[in-house]
Amino acid sequence: MCRYCHKRHHTLLHIDRQNQSTNNKGLTNNNPPAYAKGNPTAEVKKYYSFKGKPRYQILLATAIVEVQNKSGHYVPCRTLLDSASQSHFITEKCVQRLRLSRTQTHESIQGISNANTAIHHSVAIHLRSGHTDWHGTLDCAILSHITGMTPSTKLDTSSWKIPKDIRLADEQFDQSGSIDLLIGADLFYEVL
Repeated sequence: MCRYCHKRHHTLLHIDRQNQSTNNKGLTNNNPPAYAKGNPTAEVKKYYSFKGKPRYQILLATAIVEVQNKSGHYVPCRTLLDSASQSHFITEKCVQRLRLSRTQTHESIQGISNANTAIHHSVAIHLRSGHTDWHGTLDCAILSHITGMTPSTKLDTSSWKIPKDIRLADEQFDQSGSIDLLIGADLFYEVL
């Protein structure tokens, strides 16, 4: 039973429609509920997460780059290009697929809302473009996952007028797929 409206849901699931429209932050409500008025330490935090099908899709910059494996062969890897990242990342699954040697590292990566992620290993990779003669070496922090499937759902590109004479950095940009690497700001414009 909700302590706000006395309806059949948990108090933490209550959405205060009036408060939500005036305060569009949506993450926390530090106003004490009616039952806690006499208790100065009571505080209820509300967290929201969108799990439904999005009404629109934000298209992120992805590219297929070739990364050298332990045997010296180049393997295609799907890369997210992030102009706001100060570091480069690779997934544990990709490191295992490439059979690369890792280096023990003890770092902490700070993200949104000051969330910290401990990094225990990193790896040096050599990568190249599949379209040009660009190549480079990166030190990547190893993470279990970089992000979810990107894009989250298949995009309908049937009405898009993509010129036939250009080669896309990711020919399957409209297909939902996993991300192997994240290339940060210092190489973003070189790869782009």
